[in-house]
Amino acid sequence: MLARLSLVFLLMTSAAWAQREEDAFVGQKAPEIKGDRVWINSTPLKIESLRGKVVMIEFWAFDCPECAKAMPHMIAMNEKYAKQGLVVIGVHTPRIDREKDVEKVKEAVKTKGIKYPVVIDNNFGIWGDYAADAWPNLYVIDQEGIIRLSHTGTGRYEEIESVIQKLLARKQ
Repeated sequence: MLARLSLVFLLMTSAAWAQREEDAFVGQKAPEIKGDRVWINSTPLKIESLRGKVVMIEFWAFDCPECAKAMPHMIAMNEKYAKQGLVVIGVHTPRIDREKDVEKVKEAVKTKGIKYPVVIDNNFGIWGDYAADAWPNLYVIDQEGIIRLSHTGTGRYEEIESVIQKLLARKQ
């Protein structure tokens, strides 16, 4: 009996180590973008109205060093896949008070060359709905509104792009 319990414990802990904690959101319905917010480069967007598209939501802040490392990858994926049906939405959520200044966010969007829609989330509403916990934070959502990849931090760019490619290749 003790050997059997030990085996079950070993299998359970091995399975837990094989999964990334951030991937707990995979398979869940993406929360809607709610509220009256300032949008840059777009009129307000809703996840529901983007059905049929692949959506990548990226939480960032303009003065975040890790976000600066990730930003060129987000811009490149937008440029590469927008015509195929990818919609990138930047959610600017401030880390510090000075990042709440809407004009500074608009200036950063322009300076960084961000062409995709950016919504300002100064009250952390979208952040909370997505259970974001760090900058940058990324979610890839399929054509039916289901989260297919979640990622916190930098890296995993090839994996993110692979998921986007597979989703874009799916027939609707």
